[in-house]
Amino acid sequence: VAQAVGAATQALAVNPTADARELFARYVGSLPDTALAESHRDRISEALRDGWTRPGELDGIAAALIKCDLGLPDAPARAPAGPERGGLEPQTLRLMIGNRLLQNLMAAAPVRDGELERLLTLARKSLLDAASEAGTDFPAEMLPFACALARQCFINEYVFAAGPDEPVAVRRISGALAERLSAAAECPPAWAAVVGMYEPLHALPQAKQLVERTWPAPVADLLVQQIREPQEEHGIRASLSALTPIDDAVSRLVQAQYEENPYPRWVAPAPAIKAQPLDRYLRMKFPRAPLAALPPAERSEILVAGCGTGAHAIDVCRRILGARILAIDLSAASLAYAVRKTRALGLPIDYAQADILRLGGLGREFDLIEASGVLHHLADPMAGWRILLSLLKPGGIMSVGLYSRRARADINAARAFIAERGYRATPDDIRRCRQDLVSLPADAPARGVTQSGDFHSMSGCRDLLFHVQEHQHTLPEIAAFLAEQKLQFLGFEIDPRVLALYGEINPDDPAMTDLARWDRFESEHPHVFAAMYQFSVQKV
Repeated sequence: VAQAVGAATQALAVNPTADARELFARYVGSLPDTALAESHRDRISEALRDGWTRPGELDGIAAALIKCDLGLPDAPARAPAGPERGGLEPQTLRLMIGNRLLQNLMAAAPVRDGELERLLTLARKSLLDAASEAGTDFPAEMLPFACALARQCFINEYVFAAGPDEPVAVRRISGALAERLSAAAECPPAWAAVVGMYEPLHALPQAKQLVERTWPAPVADLLVQQIREPQEEHGIRASLSALTPIDDAVSRLVQAQYEENPYPRWVAPAPAIKAQPLDRYLRMKFPRAPLAALPPAERSEILVAGCGTGAHAIDVCRRILGARILAIDLSAASLAYAVRKTRALGLPIDYAQADILRLGGLGREFDLIEASGVLHHLADPMAGWRILLSLLKPGGIMSVGLYSRRARADINAARAFIAERGYRATPDDIRRCRQDLVSLPADAPARGVTQSGDFHSMSGCRDLLFHVQEHQHTLPEIAAFLAEQKLQFLGFEIDPRVLALYGEINPDDPAMTDLARWDRFESEHPHVFAAMYQFSVQKV
């Protein structure tokens, strides 16, 4: 990996294209230790700031570097310490305030490291105390860090734990800010940052007055995130079209969950790469697959079913040349987020509110249907799958993502823990539940969920552990459905290292499409599909 990083660094020096940046970021994110990554620190920070790749490729190595800076190179993940146990040591706070890599990480994505979360929780309390004690403002050098922390809290939807005294202090500062705004008096920039660490600024009655003022750049950026963008989404919701009614009882429960917590809340899209015609794109994606020729078409018709907040629809649009894309979802809040992001990128994607179970009368056919992570939230996943297949052209391709029952054993253990303790899907209960899960012994079955990236945001944790509807599947069940529907299995989208291992064990399956062999492989490696069974099929 170190040699690959070196080669990518040289390529960057010669020609810093988007492809070269993305390649460097992926390689450097795979480095096994911080000693090898230290010389690349500035580029890692720049890559996070400017979105060279998905933040998930870089957040692990970035967190490791940051913990080294703070004297915590191998600290285990712990439950964030309650602020009532004391604040952050001044020296540690100073080191965090001056750490540019930490600021860029906080602004890019939810911080997915338990020890860093603990420190950020304490840092938030320290900044709240500093603003409360000063009565006006805290030192100017704290402001960029405070605003970055407020942006992080907005991204993770205020998942950090808070002590009982913090809401009182926040209300006091929020009230003082409201009085100053109403009186057209000067307002300390620190107040906006501190309030934004605990609640979204667009929820304040004085939000309009906040954005009408001139602020230092870090506060101005914070107001864009927490006021202007939510206001834009609110306006978009009124303009969304509805393709179908949403009247199924389970669909309405799922819709309500994602109206409250659009998922996922992302900042920068995956980097743009050179777009390919659909046929070439699929042959590059599944080079070993028995892929039949696609029906000729002037433009590829693509449906993204269950598009959520739009990240996947945007990625598909940027990868497939000349595509006409319709993206649907139950949740207007998720769609508004998707539309705002898509408009900012200038991409031609049509969004609409619809229920998969009512799409049978749509009157359109598609060359490609993307249905990743949506069917298992329907009342009847296979019924929904059949409806989508009815919209797929002969020879068309469908990409599907379904949960593996075997791989979700730790999630099921965590849900049993949640049921036993009586936690509800409310923000306060989710925060308390997270603390209790991280405090479990390391070998407790439910403790494994704390390693999931979704554990570190409110919407992610709700989707992971508190979902109102979830089905889990096995490969024999999927194989039976494919045979019933006469679908050709093309292959899994999975880590190349997993494919290599499977290939070593199963040399008699060069196309890697034998689901019976994959089932045996999964039984020996039960976590390989921890995310999902993500695969594609062709309608033959």
